[in-house]
Amino acid sequence: MKLIIIIAWRNIWRNRRRSIIMITAITVGLWGGLFAASFSHGLLEQRFETSIEQHISHMQIHHPDFIRDQAIEHQIHDWAEIYDMLSADGEIKAFSGRTILSGMLSSANLTRGVRIMGINPELEAQTTGISNHLVSGTYFAEEIANQILVGKKLAEKTKLQERSRLVLTFQDQDGELVSAAFRVAGIYQTANSVFDESHIFVLQSDLQSILDEQIIINEIALLAKDAEAIPQIRDTYQELFPANTFRTWNEIATELSYLIEMARVMITIILIIILLALGFGLVNTMLMSVFERTRELGMLLSVGMNKTRVFLMILFETAFLSLLGTLGGILLSVGFIYLTSKRGIDLASVGGDSMEAFGFSTVVYPSLSINLYFTLIILVIITAILTTIYPALKATRLSPAEAVRDQ
Repeated sequence: MKLIIIIAWRNIWRNRRRSIIMITAITVGLWGGLFAASFSHGLLEQRFETSIEQHISHMQIHHPDFIRDQAIEHQIHDWAEIYDMLSADGEIKAFSGRTILSGMLSSANLTRGVRIMGINPELEAQTTGISNHLVSGTYFAEEIANQILVGKKLAEKTKLQERSRLVLTFQDQDGELVSAAFRVAGIYQTANSVFDESHIFVLQSDLQSILDEQIIINEIALLAKDAEAIPQIRDTYQELFPANTFRTWNEIATELSYLIEMARVMITIILIIILLALGFGLVNTMLMSVFERTRELGMLLSVGMNKTRVFLMILFETAFLSLLGTLGGILLSVGFIYLTSKRGIDLASVGGDSMEAFGFSTVVYPSLSINLYFTLIILVIITAILTTIYPALKATRLSPAEAVRDQ
């Protein structure tokens, strides 16, 4: 066996140019495919992370009627008990209770509908990190009444700036219209420009004063330390508080779940294309090698080399070519992905606004699971074995006498 391996290794370098071209083709093909897969994976992974961390969180809790009719009167009455349990739960990373209202924002330049998010600033900062996304101003730092955070996109359209004054109009629990003046404390920007254009943040304590009510909680958003534990957490709390509805991120944002599944399908398709191209290339190369060495193979068979050893020799030649190309492709891909993942690929100049409108960051950081590389190596080995069968059978079916005479 050792002798067969040595002969196979020397054989692939007998036609050095052809072998180098084949190895280079495999290397470049794998690099292109893996980088395309890493770009898609990084893009959708960022979309998932920003959606979870900045907007929907791992799970949300609502009054059952709030999902159908998002009115302020549909509040969570168990807020105090849920707050105590979440605070003591070691599996919960952060949570935030919100007062949610639909209202009108009126500035000196424009009036438009907005989603008013009444928050506890400390809890919200831990849950969505909105305090880290300010592009100007402060995060409710000044101890003045009726502060407000507005999204950058909304600020641009309404020409609002830090310390600008505006008026919010919304309905109270009795359906009566209430208006109050607010001052812009800061302007924030997330990865989703649609969210930034439609959502504003105010203090729950200010809403409490305006509505002359106790703090109203319409939504609780939470992050778990382990995302895999979310279904179990949901079931546990649903049993304890059956009067409320507990929904996980994939129930709230079904399109996000679809995007993740689509990414898996895309990566699978890319791998299939790579392996098909690899297979056809190897079959062509090894068939040419067999036809060029007809006399040599015939002589080997005539002096006593059995067909199994000839088959193994062709198999090892194919394996060496494919593994060398695969190793080169993986090393090139790892290096390229590492460099681009550190610096990112800025797409702001080629449709950045469109990407932000769909919740995608304009700077993409390619990434790929290390498991995919091991899977790829196994699939390449399988492909090499399958594509070797036909050329190797052609070699073993040669008649020694005819092979020598034909040459």
